[in-house]
Amino acid sequence: MSRTENLPRAGLEAVARMAAEAAGAGAEVLRSRRHAFGEVRAKSSAVDVVTDADIASGVAVVRSILGAQPSARFIVEEDEVFGLTDAAKADDAFDGEVWMIDPLDGTTSFFHDYPCFSVSVALLVDGVPAVGVVHDAALDTVYAATRGSGATQDGAPLRCSDAATLSRALLVSGFPYDRGEPLRRQLPILAAMMAEAHDMRRDGSAAIDCCHVAAGRCDGYWELAMKPWDLAAGVLIAAEAGAIVTDFDGQPWTPDATTIVTANPRLHPILLDKIAAAGGRA
Repeated sequence: MSRTENLPRAGLEAVARMAAEAAGAGAEVLRSRRHAFGEVRAKSSAVDVVTDADIASGVAVVRSILGAQPSARFIVEEDEVFGLTDAAKADDAFDGEVWMIDPLDGTTSFFHDYPCFSVSVALLVDGVPAVGVVHDAALDTVYAATRGSGATQDGAPLRCSDAATLSRALLVSGFPYDRGEPLRRQLPILAAMMAEAHDMRRDGSAAIDCCHVAAGRCDGYWELAMKPWDLAAGVLIAAEAGAIVTDFDGQPWTPDATTIVTANPRLHPILLDKIAAAGGRA
């Protein structure tokens, strides 16, 4: 049994406020650097980039949390953050309480001034998201959830859609930075979904995609070649809004999952079947 079940509700609410403040600090950095993001460097490939703004946002998020919780441990997408703060780096997302941070989810959109990028902050307890906040920095709106207490956008409750067929469904997905095997897996799935879905969107922030499912703006989301910081906050927000969240095999999402499917309970199995039929499972 995860220790999230033993955490007092009042304690989670305080942690959620802490997470929201930290995400807001990162979002303010991103907005201030939107047209002055500094050096752009390639990471895993020429299309997978990091900017100075990513690092500055991460530092702001981590320092905000450390101000309230000096013993906090972190997993942050950009390792450079640890050289600029006194933060302790966690080696294992399943080891007790760990903060999972993506200081800029949607770097490519940010780089091109496409208005879909976010700061994602989650507290994991034994690998299970207990608190999740996604601050849509471009629109300055905040999605949040605590385990067992529902999901909100700027304080208003969220609920996923009830679309039961692909013909009624607006779907969202993304494309991997690795344009080799992961892309070859994704394209047949995309074709299969597009053949039946009402329509598709692709905005470039997995965290925001999960939040759109939570809000019922889109009906289902899938993606592969994912990292845990892309999803840790968003999966909790989607789940607390009533969506099912799994990997491509239908197993509950965990930090070591590299794929995600989330949709309302009626649509979710349809998406899993389409992915399997298109050969998308590893």
